[in-house]
Amino acid sequence: MKNKLSILSLLIVVFVTISCEDDLKAVPDENLIVVRAYIYEGQPVKDIVLMSTLALDDESTESTPIDSAEVILSRGNEKFKLEPVYSNDTTETDTTFAITYHYPDSNLIVGIGDTFRLEINYMEQQLTSETVVPIKPDSFSVSLDTLWVPEFNRNRDYVNWIFADSNRIQLYWDNPDQLYHYLLMDNVEVDPTPLEKQAPPRWKRFISQPFADTSYTILPTNVTHFGRHDIVLFHVQTDYVLLYQSSGQDSRDLNEPYSNIKGGLGIFTAFNSDTASVYLVKKETSN
Repeated sequence: MKNKLSILSLLIVVFVTISCEDDLKAVPDENLIVVRAYIYEGQPVKDIVLMSTLALDDESTESTPIDSAEVILSRGNEKFKLEPVYSNDTTETDTTFAITYHYPDSNLIVGIGDTFRLEINYMEQQLTSETVVPIKPDSFSVSLDTLWVPEFNRNRDYVNWIFADSNRIQLYWDNPDQLYHYLLMDNVEVDPTPLEKQAPPRWKRFISQPFADTSYTILPTNVTHFGRHDIVLFHVQTDYVLLYQSSGQDSRDLNEPYSNIKGGLGIFTAFNSDTASVYLVKKETSN
């Protein structure tokens, strides 16, 4: 959950900092809504998060999640009312409380080319936004499906394995229109064994920044645990790219982070994806 909320948290921090430094901008009210709403082609709607900004004199370190808003997703004349879901994301170091909005029934199918409108009503505020579901990445393929790990008797053996061209995972897809994508590689095993004993669990996941290209190389150093790794290529809209870029800006630039939410802050956008899998497997030694 922390990975999912990182851009949202950065957006809140940057907005508050900018508002504090720029006398021409109004100080944000602590009840102003910040939205991070993602929908995915062919998947249930369950990734919509609402947070309130912090007042400048608030000593809290985290923004408050909102669970009492009316959230409606519409497609043409169809309307789908979303409901809040409460969860606790527990890691080895802490537990994070989260609230996400989801659609509880099965009659909402997110399809390619669908135009969705998001409407949020909360404390006399009305927020709206629209997005279009993009096409699936075209002809996504991977150069290998298994990465074999030999016995490492010396440090040099491990170094040679890392830098061997045959162990590089090459990803390819067609992209004649130079559309933006990003990659996520995630070890999907329940309790995977690390390749190196000191590798922390958080290294099981690798996420790239958005880019417009037709190939990508994943080095063996990014594959840190044994078992199956799902590599997901996401086709993203330009608004997601703009938010990603503006969320990493220096607050001294005094530019507000990108937002496509009318009446509030944040982003509502749609994704499409394709998935390939790679296994990291220990090579058995012959007697």
